[in-house]
Amino acid sequence: MRFSSILNEDYSQRLRLKRRIWILLIFIIGLIYLFYVIIIENDTSLKKTTIQCSDVSSKNFLDGCRYIYIDMGTNIGVQIRKLYEPQLYPNASVVPLFKRIFGKHTKEVCSVGFEANPIHSNYLKEFEKYCLKHFYIQSNNKFYNYWDSSLLPNSNKTKISVTTIDIASWFKNIVLTRNISSTIMMKTDIEQHDSIVLTSLIFSGVYCSIDLIYGEHFNQDFRNAISVLKQYTNSCKTELVYMDDETYHTKRVPFFITN
Repeated sequence: MRFSSILNEDYSQRLRLKRRIWILLIFIIGLIYLFYVIIIENDTSLKKTTIQCSDVSSKNFLDGCRYIYIDMGTNIGVQIRKLYEPQLYPNASVVPLFKRIFGKHTKEVCSVGFEANPIHSNYLKEFEKYCLKHFYIQSNNKFYNYWDSSLLPNSNKTKISVTTIDIASWFKNIVLTRNISSTIMMKTDIEQHDSIVLTSLIFSGVYCSIDLIYGEHFNQDFRNAISVLKQYTNSCKTELVYMDDETYHTKRVPFFITN
């Protein structure tokens, strides 16, 4: 009986510890989300919009895609070109990651890029024609242009008005409404706001539908929270990878078009 009592006590202690860890996890994610809400309420450049992401057509353009790559903060589209044309970017550190996730199917990947910096618009339009990529836009918002674009105000940069997107709504309406199961990989390079956006994906139930997310702007609190989440749940498949691949980030490789 005493042995059974010890086992029960040990089990109860482990159960209490697990509950405390879950409470800590929820608390940390809640703090990040609270930080996100405070920014929204106090910065007019980040005010929420009542306009929801809308389809440009009645047909989901990602239907039939078994492999999907989402490029958040695509700049001039270099990371997407590394996926399809790795031979043009030797020694780029993201290429092995593409091969690990998509294997021999990189040519079958459907890619979607998002870039809020209008200074790249003309080049990206040419890139879109070249690669037949799709870009979705929504509602007006403030942004700050030139390299290292940021949602944070900076007196040395010029204020401009650009279109923005609710990425969580876009995922729900476009990516997660399809019947086909897919391998999904995403890059985030949303200067200083990556953790906020990813926290929004967690609370909206989108985060764990993504196989791998990589980037360089994950704050330590967010990384710790994700580590605890992965340790104590088997339901979230998402792998979070810290990677700073800025190779060729300003190199505009010519578009090679063959007839």
